[in-house]
Amino acid sequence: MYHVTRKKKKLKKIEFSDKITGFPMGSPKKTFVIEQEKIKNIIVINSKLAHPLAAKKVSKEYQRLIAVLMELLTSDDDTGESLREALNRIEKFRQEIKNKYRDFLKKKELEEMGKQLKLFQKEAQIRFIELQNAIYEMSMQQGKGK
Repeated sequence: MYHVTRKKKKLKKIEFSDKITGFPMGSPKKTFVIEQEKIKNIIVINSKLAHPLAAKKVSKEYQRLIAVLMELLTSDDDTGESLREALNRIEKFRQEIKNKYRDFLKKKELEEMGKQLKLFQKEAQIRFIELQNAIYEMSMQQGKGK
């Protein structure tokens, strides 16, 4: 149970010359209203407070990525463009997680996502190589037929 007490302190605006590293809450366009003050950029510095926010955001992005990957991997594309797109999206997501959210997520969560993404990546690479081999064999057969 929490109990909030209010102290009468006058808040001062503090400007930092250095960049603060933390989890940005909300988007830069969204404004929060706190005590009749509009605040645009809230950065959560405490990792215990930022963990649930980051986990929720990453989970949403991860679920969207999985849905897109399933669609891309099951599509019947003869050129392999969908497989390349799937590989690009996987790598982009992995880099984003590594750079932005690594400090706020638990190691176990990162490992689980990493294992699943590696499985998708491996499957896409295998299919892409098979498709490239099939295209190569067809071009070789057409070359012999002439």
